[in-house]
Amino acid sequence: MIGLLLAVLGFGLGVIATAVVLRRRRPRTHPHGPDPLLGTEEHVIDLFRRAYGGTVASLVGFGGDAIVVRDPDGSPDPTRTQRTTAAARLAMEDGRRHVLRTDVVLVAVGDGEFGCALLLGDADTTTERLDALGDEMRRLLGELRVGHELASRRPIAHRIPDWLAIAPHSPDGLAHALAEAVRKTTGRPTAVALRDRVTHNTSIVAVSQGGDRMLFGVIASSDSAVGRACIGDIPVVGPTFEDLLGQSRSDRRLRRSGGTAFPLRDGREGIGALIVFGNHDSLDAGTLERILWLTVDAGPRLASALEVRAAETRAMTDPLTGLPNRRALDRALARWSQGACSMLCVDLDHFKQFNDGHGHVAGDAALKHVAQVFRRTLRENDLAARIGGEEFALWLPDTPLPRAVDVGERVRGRLADSALHWDGSDLKMTCSVGVASVPESVGQVANLFTAADAALYKAKRAGRNRVHASLRGNPSS
Repeated sequence: MIGLLLAVLGFGLGVIATAVVLRRRRPRTHPHGPDPLLGTEEHVIDLFRRAYGGTVASLVGFGGDAIVVRDPDGSPDPTRTQRTTAAARLAMEDGRRHVLRTDVVLVAVGDGEFGCALLLGDADTTTERLDALGDEMRRLLGELRVGHELASRRPIAHRIPDWLAIAPHSPDGLAHALAEAVRKTTGRPTAVALRDRVTHNTSIVAVSQGGDRMLFGVIASSDSAVGRACIGDIPVVGPTFEDLLGQSRSDRRLRRSGGTAFPLRDGREGIGALIVFGNHDSLDAGTLERILWLTVDAGPRLASALEVRAAETRAMTDPLTGLPNRRALDRALARWSQGACSMLCVDLDHFKQFNDGHGHVAGDAALKHVAQVFRRTLRENDLAARIGGEEFALWLPDTPLPRAVDVGERVRGRLADSALHWDGSDLKMTCSVGVASVPESVGQVANLFTAADAALYKAKRAGRNRVHASLRGNPSS
C-alpha cells in the first residue's frame, strides 16, 4: 500500500507544474503575496501524509500564510497543527531541512518561498526514511516553484541573505555569489563544485575573482579532497593541486595550488564543496568560523536551486525519449529575435500499424530510437522536440530553407537506413517531413509550426517517406 501511495505521489509531483500552467491565474495583489493554489497541491500534501504515516501535514507560502493544512483526525488539541505549521514557516524562512524528535518526529523543509512540514506519530522512524521524506519534500517545493514561475512567466522572489541578494536564483549564480563572499572573507581565490545526483560527478561551476578561469567544468575525482568533502561532513585539505582535484592533474594549463574543500550539505546529503585555495594552516579561527557559517547557510539554498533546475528540466522534457517537449519548443521560439530560421515537422509513417504488429513496448523503443537518430544528425544548437504521439518538431535557428530541406532529407534517409533491433529482428521505419522557414515560407516565427505542419500533411498525402517544403505564395507548396 505504501509503495502504491509513493508511486502516486511521484506522479502528483510531476503534474503540478503542468496543472498550474494550464489553469488561468488571477494576478497577485502584492508581488510577494501568496498565490491562489490548485487542489492538486492539497492532494499531493495529503499523499505525503499518508505515504509516510504522518498525522498532520502543512504547506505555507511566502509571508507564512498556511496554504494547505491536512489534519484528517481533527484532534481537539490544536497544538500539533500549530507546531507543524510553525515548523514549515521556520523552514521557509531559513531554507533548511529540520528534523525535530520528541515523543513524535517533525520534519520540515523550505526554500524561501514555500515551507512544508510533516508530523509523524512514530518517534522511532529510521534516519534513512527521514532522509527520503526530506528529499521528496525538496522535490515538491521545486515543482511548486517551477509551476508558479511558468504560470506567471517571471521568477518568484526568493528571500535570501544579503550576501546572496544580488545573485541569480540559479545553482551557478548562487555558487558564484558564495565563492565571491568567501573570497572577500579570506582574500583568496575560491571555487564551488557541485555534485550531479545522477552521474555523481563533481564539477566546478563557479570561480571567484583572481581564480583560474580554466577551472570551469573541471571534474574532481572521487578520491580527491573535493570528492571526499562532497560525501563527508568535515573540511578536507589537499596540500597539492593533484591532492585537491585528483584527475585534473594532466591539464598543464591549470595553475598549481593546493587548498581546502569545505562540504556543502543539505541535511545529511552532500551536494558539493567550497574550495579555498592556499595554505589551510594560515586561516585563523575567526575566518574558519565565517567560512563554515557561509557553507552551512548556502548548502540548503543550493540544494533548493538544484531542485528547481531539475523540476524545470522535467517540466520541459518528454519523459519517454528524453527530448525537449512542446513547452520547451515554444520557449525556444519565443526567445528567437530575428534572422533566418526553420522548422521541420516529422511524423513516423504507419506508426499505428507498427504498434499493432509489434506491441506498445516496441513502439516506445522505436520512439527512443528515432530520438537517437535526431541527436546524431542535428547540430548542437538545433532542438528536436517530441510534441505528441509519433510527431516531432525540429527547430533550426540560423538556417535558411534550402539548408533546412537538406537536413530534412538527411533525417529521413538516416531513419530509413537505420534499424531498431527488437526481439531478434531488425525493424525498419520511415518518416514524412514538412519544412517551413523564415522568410521563404512565412514572415513570422510564430507561424512557422503551422506552415511546417501543413507541409507535413502534404508530404504524407503525396505518399509518405518524403520531404515537402512550404513556399510563400505557392498554393501547391
